[in-house]
Amino acid sequence: MLLRRCVPFAAALFLLLPTGDALAQSDQDRAAARSLATQGAESFTSGRFEEAIDLLGRAEALVHAPTHLLLIARAQVRLGRLVAAKETYLRIVREELPPTAPSPFKRAQQDAREELAAIEPRIASLRIALEGAAGRKIGVKLDGQPVADALLGVHRPIDPGNHVVTVVPPGLAPIEQGVTIGDGERKELKIPVPEGPAVVPPPGGSVEGQGTWGGGQAEVPPVAPPGTPERKTNAAMLGGGIAATALGLGGVVVGSVFLAKSSGTQKEANDLSASRGCESQGSAGAECGPAIRAQITSLDADAASQQTIGAAGLIGGGVLLAGGVTLLVLELTSKPEPSSSAWIAPYVTPTGLGVRGAF
Repeated sequence: MLLRRCVPFAAALFLLLPTGDALAQSDQDRAAARSLATQGAESFTSGRFEEAIDLLGRAEALVHAPTHLLLIARAQVRLGRLVAAKETYLRIVREELPPTAPSPFKRAQQDAREELAAIEPRIASLRIALEGAAGRKIGVKLDGQPVADALLGVHRPIDPGNHVVTVVPPGLAPIEQGVTIGDGERKELKIPVPEGPAVVPPPGGSVEGQGTWGGGQAEVPPVAPPGTPERKTNAAMLGGGIAATALGLGGVVVGSVFLAKSSGTQKEANDLSASRGCESQGSAGAECGPAIRAQITSLDADAASQQTIGAAGLIGGGVLLAGGVTLLVLELTSKPEPSSSAWIAPYVTPTGLGVRGAF
């Protein structure tokens, strides 16, 4: 029935309301909106509902028309997005049309009222209840989208179908729970939340300049004494070594390719010379004319150029490769240097994580 109702909209999807806002639109905007609306109607009738929503939304952004919104709402219904469709229908129903509004606009508003009444009983309701939260700040997502704290513990409208609720307690692994809701069903989902680790101060109380923080209870790891040798990476040497090695390998590969190519080009020149009787510059066979000699000369020159490039690539690449490998070996085999008296480092234990340091 909805498809049959949409067919007339393809011809009258875009009619301007005689208001100041509509009249303020440019001819280009009106023409573009009309084209987008027509394309959106065609996408809807072809069952490409996502595409229809996008095209009709673009048309609506250029020039407002209730007919745009009606097809958007119908596409949302076809995709099972009843909550979004209800809001779109409400926009149409609550709009005050002037007495001079085009008849397709008035008919769109009437259709919106009827279709809104049909989908409202199908919208489901879900209450997400966290057990054991104890006032903690716990992140909750519904189908990957964050859920506002105001919506926790109360019933909220939701589309029928399959959904995934993700709870992220601080300091603990996320908890996922699936739920399936039918048309108009009212369901409550209770998710137990385990207690997270609590922060325990280090033995002897707080020490200025040295301490731990984390998401909960954690054993205080032993503090490394100042002066303990720690290996420090020389970023410049390591980066230079990697870059030189990569460039060197590239040069060797390019050089090898050009040398192989020069060998093939020279063989082509020799074969052509032998087949046409051009054995030397001073003698010529019956088939060795000026054009053939010019071609042989060109091939010889190409082979020489390729050989030069190949040799340069091999030599340059080899030098860069050797230099890069040398830098990497020197950096990776360098001895650790004693650290200064001030230090800081992260740590992870089976029961928590944090940062330790001394200043």
